[in-house]
Amino acid sequence: MMQVRELSKRFGSLLAVDGVTLDVHRGEIFGFLGPNGAGKTTTIKMLAGLIQASGGQVVIDGWDLAKNPREVKKLV
Repeated sequence: MMQVRELSKRFGSLLAVDGVTLDVHRGEIFGFLGPNGAGKTTTIKMLAGLIQASGGQVVIDGWDLAKNPREVKKLV
């Protein structure tokens, strides 16, 4: 299970991801669709723990990504 609340990412003055909120339950499949530059890759990188979010919270299988990045990376 994944819970994402108000996830955001800034690169200097550029707001690349703005307040993404979603829930994905066990067994569900989800995807990101959108035009080039919409923030899809940046969002996936944050969810995988490859880059740090500027704001918001990600919880995967009960583990808070900001507090337990190693545990989340093991799951991903």
